Amino acid sequence: MRKTCLFFVGTSFCLLMLLLNFLVSERAEAQTEPLPAVLAIPEVVAEVNGDKIMKTDLAAECLRLHGAEELKDLVKKFLIQIECSRLNITVTQQEINNEVERMAKAFKFSTEEWLDLLEKERGMTPEAYMEDIIRPILAIGKLAGSRMNITEEEIQREMNARYGPAVQVRQIVLGSRKDAEKVWSELNANPDSFPSVAKNRSLDPASQPYGGFIHPIRHGSTNPEIEKIVFALKPGEISPIVEWPAGQFLIFRCEQHLQPQNVDKEKVREQLVAKIRDLKTRSAAEEVFRELQHRSRIDVIFGNPARMTQVPGVAAIVNNQNISQKYLADACLKRYGKPVLNDMISKLLVEQACRKQNIVITDADIDREIREMAIKYLPLRQDGSPNIELWMKMKTEESRMSPSVYRTNTVWPVLALKRLSHPFVQVTEEDIQRGFESNFGKKVRCLAIVFDPKDQRRAQEVWEMANRNKTPENFANLAEKYSMSPESRIAKGMIPPISRYSGQPALENEAFGLLPNELSQIIQVDENWVILYCLGYEEPSITNIDEVKADLVADIFEKKQNIVITKYYENLFNQAAIDNYLTNESRNPEIEKAIRETETTKQATGIPATPIQ
Repeated sequence: MRKTCLFFVGTSFCLLMLLLNFLVSERAEAQTEPLPAVLAIPEVVAEVNGDKIMKTDLAAECLRLHGAEELKDLVKKFLIQIECSRLNITVTQQEINNEVERMAKAFKFSTEEWLDLLEKERGMTPEAYMEDIIRPILAIGKLAGSRMNITEEEIQREMNARYGPAVQVRQIVLGSRKDAEKVWSELNANPDSFPSVAKNRSLDPASQPYGGFIHPIRHGSTNPEIEKIVFALKPGEISPIVEWPAGQFLIFRCEQHLQPQNVDKEKVREQLVAKIRDLKTRSAAEEVFRELQHRSRIDVIFGNPARMTQVPGVAAIVNNQNISQKYLADACLKRYGKPVLNDMISKLLVEQACRKQNIVITDADIDREIREMAIKYLPLRQDGSPNIELWMKMKTEESRMSPSVYRTNTVWPVLALKRLSHPFVQVTEEDIQRGFESNFGKKVRCLAIVFDPKDQRRAQEVWEMANRNKTPENFANLAEKYSMSPESRIAKGMIPPISRYSGQPALENEAFGLLPNELSQIIQVDENWVILYCLGYEEPSITNIDEVKADLVADIFEKKQNIVITKYYENLFNQAAIDNYLTNESRNPEIEKAIRETETTKQATGIPATPIQ
């Protein structure tokens, strides 16, 4: 089944990833200034079980993976520098500090906590964050001038998008107009079937389990066309078919119109202004770059084999000044060196294992793997052939990889690990029986209210309210009001039917012990407290296991294979001797084992243990 995403897309405050302090000479053959001394990298950057990874190999891989995008950023940064210099525009350290503090405050962190989080989660040092992100954002803001002004009208529009009147809807996402027209006709004949049709036929994995429920739509929160359509609907009405990019077709049903939230605009003004400023910075950046590029001479050489032969060693020429390939490689190393090296170490571990097992992955093997993925996850073409081109387009755009990089860095390792782990994957008769019961066996339809682990007292209060009025309507209203899960609140407690062997035995045992219209006790699922209301049972859809046994075996094999692959790689890593000279991290299981054995012997003979440094 083709999977789609809900059409709501979040925006990020990290608008630009640029590098500063970029100096070039005027002659094409001249070199750029070297990167700071802190980027000094040894010739051997890592050793894995005795195999060396050289700096030149790491630089080449960084260029292969990120050179084209990094060069775009370098050109943009260089254009900004030239324009700021021409207009005598500067960005002070105090302005940078103030912006960092504002960013931290917006995400409810102290400045120190914010910078620490960025370094831990993104691998970005405070200095790099200030110089590579914050300084360019501020510079663009100054270059944009009046385009960064924020009006009261814009603040009000953002207020409406967050807190204004809204429409609660359900949606169904379909993959073709023919399917959409058929479903639309069925829905108009029976509007009450919308939740069931959404659950069984919608292609949106986020809303499908909840009968098509999505977050309320407000003015300015999504696509204007969709807003116009849903706001015109009355409760219970079905929308026209809405064509969406990527061949998707949407149908909505209005559940209810919601009144504006009672929020004081002055109390949230700072948040509204921050959001508008970030959006304006993105828009202004695009406009500024277009203007600068229009009046500049830019010759991108990197990635063009013919031009690289004509102008060796040069990545790009901007207004008769060059950016050398060495500088580009150093910039890539600075930004991506550590994560790329980690990936190279991981791939080398797999390559070493393949050499030991005499496993060779050919281009034909990779072609077959890609073909199988296209068959599995995409509809076939009209002639019955797999849509390999669409699959490659989707995966390369999603991962921002070239087709060759996707083949070597994504498909090859997965295929190699499948071959390596294949002997350890076993599908038993018990696995098949459990899979049959889980997928085709009896299921319990329930409503659920989920509580935070700290809210056991609230759970008890709500259970008592539900127990006093054991109706599905009362329970749904309680779920809408008290459930900690946004999805559960929106769907008024509706959850997908509960099956056996779903991975949550406590939930399953409680659900299968209920009678229709019976309330469960308060149960603990993972760390949360849950109350269930049984709506009834769904009888088995298929009773003869032989009808689906082949599909079950294939599905179970794939799931068990994924688990075995993870364990297999973990075992490779845990047994490997690895020295990473960029992060100054080393591990050698044999030495660590010898140290442990020595310390055990010392303790047994009464000799004081040696502290491990």
